[in-house]
Amino acid sequence: MKRISLIVTLLLTVYTASFAQQKYFVDGFHGGVYGHYPLATYTQFLVDQMNMHPNWYIGLEIEPETWDTVKVKTPEAYLAFQKKLATDQVEYTNPSYGQSYLYCITGESIIRQFTYGIKKIREHFPSVIMKTYSVEEPCFTSCLPTLLPQLGFRYAVLKCPNTCWGGYGAAFGGELINLVGPDGTSIVSVPRYACEDLEKKSVWQTTAWGNNDYYFNACFDYGMKNPVGMTYQDAGWTNGPWIGVNERRLKGTQYTRWTKYIEEQSIGTPIESHRYSIEDVCPGLMWGSQVLSDIAQRCRITEYLIPRAEKMAAMAHMVNGFNHNQKNIDEAWRQLLLSQHHDCWIVPYNRLNKKGTWAENVTLWTTSANELSDEIIKEASLSYIESGKPALKIFNTAGYARKEVVSTSLSDGRFVNVEVEVPAFGYTIIPEDEIVDAKETNTIKINKKECIIENDLYRIALDLKRGGAIKSLKKKDDGFEYVDKRAEYALGEVRGYFDAYHKFMSSVDSPATVYVVEDNELVKTIVIEGEIAGTQFQQGITLIKGDPIIHCDFNINANENVKVGDFTRPEKKAKDDKRTTFYDTRYALSVMLPTAMKSTKLYKNAPFDVCESKLKDTFYNDWDSIKHNIVLEWMDLESTSDNHSLAVFTDRTTSYSYGEDYPLALTALYAGPGLWGRNYKAEGPVDLIYCLVPHCGTWDEARINQLSTCWHEHLIPTKAYSDKRVSKSLISADGTRFELTSVTTEGDDIFVRLFNASGNADKQQVTVAADVKSAIEVDFLGNEVKGVEMSKNADKTVLSIAMPRFGVHTYKLQIK
Repeated sequence: MKRISLIVTLLLTVYTASFAQQKYFVDGFHGGVYGHYPLATYTQFLVDQMNMHPNWYIGLEIEPETWDTVKVKTPEAYLAFQKKLATDQVEYTNPSYGQSYLYCITGESIIRQFTYGIKKIREHFPSVIMKTYSVEEPCFTSCLPTLLPQLGFRYAVLKCPNTCWGGYGAAFGGELINLVGPDGTSIVSVPRYACEDLEKKSVWQTTAWGNNDYYFNACFDYGMKNPVGMTYQDAGWTNGPWIGVNERRLKGTQYTRWTKYIEEQSIGTPIESHRYSIEDVCPGLMWGSQVLSDIAQRCRITEYLIPRAEKMAAMAHMVNGFNHNQKNIDEAWRQLLLSQHHDCWIVPYNRLNKKGTWAENVTLWTTSANELSDEIIKEASLSYIESGKPALKIFNTAGYARKEVVSTSLSDGRFVNVEVEVPAFGYTIIPEDEIVDAKETNTIKINKKECIIENDLYRIALDLKRGGAIKSLKKKDDGFEYVDKRAEYALGEVRGYFDAYHKFMSSVDSPATVYVVEDNELVKTIVIEGEIAGTQFQQGITLIKGDPIIHCDFNINANENVKVGDFTRPEKKAKDDKRTTFYDTRYALSVMLPTAMKSTKLYKNAPFDVCESKLKDTFYNDWDSIKHNIVLEWMDLESTSDNHSLAVFTDRTTSYSYGEDYPLALTALYAGPGLWGRNYKAEGPVDLIYCLVPHCGTWDEARINQLSTCWHEHLIPTKAYSDKRVSKSLISADGTRFELTSVTTEGDDIFVRLFNASGNADKQQVTVAADVKSAIEVDFLGNEVKGVEMSKNADKTVLSIAMPRFGVHTYKLQIK
């Protein structure tokens, strides 16, 4: 009888355990030396709290530079904290250097955010647990599943319940999911649950932010056995354990940390997968405001300049053994990574230090980083031993050969436009006495009604009676007309809702004038001058021979009295009205881009990804309905009925508008009240540099990603000496769809990073103009992954490389 009773008891125990429900909570801290970390006291406070509450676990998202200062200012607390970080009571969940939002910066920048940050953290805490990525702010992007495993992470968390001012992630899934990245790589993740609602009467929280019964009950009802909530407290808060320590407050909830939860306390194995899209990231920043637009533009310039400097140094090293100053490169990256700090983007007007606001510091940081990069480029270009006649030397830092027009000055003082062919990752030298400047053609036609500008690829007609809007845009190869003359809006029209006029105002409401800047056989440039709402604007258009890109530059001289945005609000808002003047981008000053294409769908790039938009439209006006209306570098509007498409490039991260009955439009300016009631005013000239690329076929067939890279990573003309023409390629990915995102040196080793931007997973050949002793694939931290198949061809080495579309791989080459 006792045996039967024991068996029954065991069966009941197993049965009960199978249905047992347990609540968990992850606590942690966010901030650092640049963001609210009391350097004199806080480290000891954390140590004391952990000693006082041994069953309390924390995750850390503290800026890595913080510990340099803490080590000097409070050495005893630093040593005590070091010991704590060697235990399982603490883990580091976001070691990125500048705690960037990620979705708004380039993929290579994301890698450097982590590699520089991890290196700094490991200097201070060699054995700290760093296996799960988790953040306080919405620092997410769709390529995280691709990148995180190569940085040593095994898991990711997509929650940010207590700091959603600047946006949040989409809700999907249950306890654990396989989060699938653009290249097919997956990472076990804790999502913002499908039942994790945005908190009512809040504009910064989800329901997971506290130990709330309604949140956990919703999780249990959804079918979860081990749901988890979280809050990362701002460093400086002195609450201690966020949901308390006594049982009355805990209500059965257990503290845990993310890795412990996933490995020991969750269901362990995900039962569902989710293909992570950039549209799962819902960012609600002050897009179009002059201050944020300036930050985004400055960052983009530097994001491309530093890797170009590294490539120039690597190229010179491969040719003549040049060794650059790595400390200068590191410092340039450091200043860019700080410029990408989320606080630069969400609170740009807040004062950071004695040097000024976050925005003012971005100006200082990016200027310094650019100067350091320019100096390395100069040193590398001067390191070549040359003799002979004065010559023009043009460097190409991309991985494919290019034929483009270069505009530059020569040693004799002439300024020339010259068409050049430069091999992949290499250079071409042309003696100056062989260079002939492009001949003037005077083919641009202007009268009172219109202006016609054309080259070998396009014919564009501008309507000067309607503000210089484009009334015809034809591709010459097939005669396709991109302008729909029946459309409500004009191509190139600029419009927005101006508060002073209480209505929409448009550039087509006033006539424009135009003048010619350049008109020769290679380059044709005009500038349109017009008026909108009493404010003067200019819009430049440049056509270049053989270049499929139509270059545009919009500039408006706005002042602080200009208010443009959704100012259609009633004087008295209802208590539950969360509408703002800045969310709906249709009301911001926008460049309208309607086309004659029918049945279109929209693609947009993201860091190491391209997304086919699934949004019905981009319009929203409440915090609880934010949509991903962001363009990183380019969009492509593709017609599914007539094989024509229109790509749009932008020189910075900004927002766009698009809907079923509303044309594509780029946001140029928002001016008015913003987050926390701050006045985001216009303070002088506002410019938006963008491009149009009419083309046939899809974005990948037209190699739009490659064109965009070339636009940002332009050829570098320098002065040299040579009696004859010389061309040399050091690394070539010609014939592949690989982008050469980074080339760096470490001793005699060359590190080459490739991104499969639009190709398939078949083996592709990359040629290195050197005798490569060994080639291995490594992760982003330098750890060996596998060997690389090689073959020798004369004095060159051919690498056979296969990776999936949107894959990012790094190769370590040992040169003999």
